[in-house]
Amino acid sequence: MGRARTALGLAAILAVTACAQLNPSAPPRLDKTGASVQGVYAVTPENVASVRERAQETVNNTRTAAGLAPVTLDAALVAAADDQSRAMAEQDRAWNFGADGSSPLDRARRAGFEGQILGELVSETYENEVQTIATWMGTAAQRAVLLDPAARRIGLGVYREPSNKLWWTLTVAN
Repeated sequence: MGRARTALGLAAILAVTACAQLNPSAPPRLDKTGASVQGVYAVTPENVASVRERAQETVNNTRTAAGLAPVTLDAALVAAADDQSRAMAEQDRAWNFGADGSSPLDRARRAGFEGQILGELVSETYENEVQTIATWMGTAAQRAVLLDPAARRIGLGVYREPSNKLWWTLTVAN
């Protein structure tokens, strides 16, 4: 069942990306290895909303393929995830502790979130949101967070360093 669920999730991710065009507002296309075939695009203030929407769509397609309810973007979780992405860049380390020692719950509460945090996924260096989500789906613990049946809301944070290195945070909650 686990392999079938993984296969369905990865198929959903690849299906979302199959129709992409060569522009930063379209979902990125991936090759068989999961690498972007459209090249790197900069995540900017002008396109970050589209990046978040594509991430939500990718997560929802993956969840739907697994028979789960979709999730919505939550502004407070987005703010908390953005803060963590910046904090990881400052620390030069992808992990779940803020520069001030904060936890995902601490950051969500500071941002005004009142629900239950189910998990937080972090990573660095992946070119785009789809590649990042596909990587998270590749490990059982991270896949379990993305496919938590109780999940109803997410926040995707991303921070781009001046060198173009990207830091990603996905906070999942109900």
